[in-house]
Amino acid sequence: MTVQTQDPRSVPAASPRISSRPDGAPIKTTSAPLGRELTAMGILTALRRRWIPALAIGIPAALLVTAALWELIPAQFETSVIMKIEERDPRLVFQEVQQDHDYLAYRKSQVNYFMSRQVLTAALRNPQVAECPTLKSVTYPVEWLMTKLKDDENISPQFMRISMEGQYPRDLALILNAIKDSYLDQTVYMTKNEKIEELRRLENQFDEVNRKVEAAQARIDKLAENLGTGDPKTAIIQQNLIQDELDDLAGRLREVNTQVRYQEAARASLQQLGMQPNQANADGLLGLVAPAAPAAGANPAEAMQRELLMIRLKISQFESQIRNPNHPDLLALKKQEQQLSILVNGGNPAVPGATPLSRLDALKRTQEQLSAEIELQKQRLAEFNARTIELESEKRKIEADIKLRDTLLDQRNQRQVELNAPDRISTVQEANIPEEPQMKKKVQFALVGGLATFGFIVCGFTLFEWFSYRVGSATDVSGEVGLRLVGTIPSPDKGGLLGLGIFAGKVDYDEWNRAVTESMDVVRTFLMRHIDPSRPASILVTSASANEGKTTVSCQLAASLARTGKRVALVDCDLRRPSAHLMVDGRQGPGLSDFIRGEATLDDIRQQTQAPGLTFIGAGQVDQRTLQLLAVDGGRALIQQLKSHFDFVIIDTSPMLFVAEPSMLAQNADIVMLSTRKDYSRVPYVIQARDSLRSLHVPLLGAIMVGADSDFQRETYGYQQEVVRMSQV
Repeated sequence: MTVQTQDPRSVPAASPRISSRPDGAPIKTTSAPLGRELTAMGILTALRRRWIPALAIGIPAALLVTAALWELIPAQFETSVIMKIEERDPRLVFQEVQQDHDYLAYRKSQVNYFMSRQVLTAALRNPQVAECPTLKSVTYPVEWLMTKLKDDENISPQFMRISMEGQYPRDLALILNAIKDSYLDQTVYMTKNEKIEELRRLENQFDEVNRKVEAAQARIDKLAENLGTGDPKTAIIQQNLIQDELDDLAGRLREVNTQVRYQEAARASLQQLGMQPNQANADGLLGLVAPAAPAAGANPAEAMQRELLMIRLKISQFESQIRNPNHPDLLALKKQEQQLSILVNGGNPAVPGATPLSRLDALKRTQEQLSAEIELQKQRLAEFNARTIELESEKRKIEADIKLRDTLLDQRNQRQVELNAPDRISTVQEANIPEEPQMKKKVQFALVGGLATFGFIVCGFTLFEWFSYRVGSATDVSGEVGLRLVGTIPSPDKGGLLGLGIFAGKVDYDEWNRAVTESMDVVRTFLMRHIDPSRPASILVTSASANEGKTTVSCQLAASLARTGKRVALVDCDLRRPSAHLMVDGRQGPGLSDFIRGEATLDDIRQQTQAPGLTFIGAGQVDQRTLQLLAVDGGRALIQQLKSHFDFVIIDTSPMLFVAEPSMLAQNADIVMLSTRKDYSRVPYVIQARDSLRSLHVPLLGAIMVGADSDFQRETYGYQQEVVRMSQV
């Protein structure tokens, strides 16, 4: 029997070659994929492959870490201080209109201030706090306290709960209460200082405005004293009195002017008659020639007497209204009274030898006095009007200052009262000495540490297996590796749920042997399609790495071919680590190595097996000379000689990527098949072996997967079960 294609060395270069591609297309060398998508199924598959070592190492390590953390982490005590924060600043009596501020922001600022460096530094000034065991060994106590103080955000917004954890319960209560006292001292101190400063500012403003009001009031009092009254109505009455008096003086002056003209006309008439005017005749003539006048003014002396009476009446009325005896108007009236008394009495009667005045002289003197009095009254009226206007102006100016002074006085009184109001922040609960440690966190730390260790180890094994990129299914051979899948061989694993052996049935090894036989018969059928049954053929089985089932495939394939009645030779060419003799119950030597060195003949190394038609040739005692002789022609002569005695020569070689013998023998074999193992063969290595074989232009038929069916113990077709039952009858 021969393969359909001849030996590559005996045919022209253009002749077709057996290829692992179904269409026999030209062979292209490809590289291993650079990466793949991380999927949940891929992670589960990786975990399934490594769950035993992962659990074997992860569980003890997790228990060890949990126990270590339980012993190393001390039990923590916890204490807390609770403080109440009023929404607004408390007031005793006066309720001011306050602006709406963000209360939560204010609370947050107070929490930050409680944990601030300023407050903590002030608390550490307490010798008991600084020397306590908790802080004595701490290099930077302020920074340490900043990390230990915790704010409970789950409490009501009106309260502030600050807690602290540690090993020493007494130290916790001491430290936290010291921090609380420092915070309250500084908070209350600052608040009181602000209130006192505000009160001082109001007092200064009040004093300044009050001095201004007092100065203006003094000016108003002086103006009122000059006017004789500060009442506007009284001032108007006095102004009217002065005006009336001025009008009366003007009327009297007109009367006196008339009398003076009469007297002067009378004197002129006497002089024309040649009479020497004197006091007697002048006065008599004046009495005769004077025109008729009102009864009140017929006699100037009587008129002056009446005027004197009227002035005295005004003085009496003025004294009854104005209590000031030195009032200018009162003094002016008294002066007029004195002058009229002199005129009415004809001089000064109290002075002996005084010469009485004539009527004309008396009238002229009265005329002069009235004119002077009118000018004086006009000045008084002008001064009175000016002072009245100035008084009104000062009163208008002082009104705004008085209102401001009253407002400042009210505010000052409010601040004085509210200075004793309760504080906005008060203590609800001081930090007490905790009695029981908080075991919950210790348990949590220990469990989390153990679980983290277990997860880390399991994830480490899983990721290591994932990045190993192993062949996980039959589709990986054709899809990821790019090789034709010639056949599969089941492995007697536990199977079950996810391949973890969960809910797995009992393994029936007789059933497994029958499944392997069926699988290899399928491979044999595929193989026979690619060889010429009239010519002998050599079939080389190799793998990318060790322990990928190449020896199993070689032995099972040889047995399957022998069952067809052909002469089959199973040759163990794994000269480095021979193991085929163990599977066929043969011996290692003398074998192939001895035959290559010429130390034994073919009949000496042939071993008959239990399978009819199957001959086994062991590896023999390999040495360096054997390897050198094999490298001379790559085993061509050896294979040709074996083919002359057998129909099929099955060559079991070493792993492809480790030694050179598989590459040399593959170049002289008729068909090459690559063995892969599920969940063991690594895709990059298989691809590398594939590319190496393709680069040698060897007839690579495809790959066989070992362990593809993990649940072979399930029922197969009924006819096989029927055959088994018939064989048992």
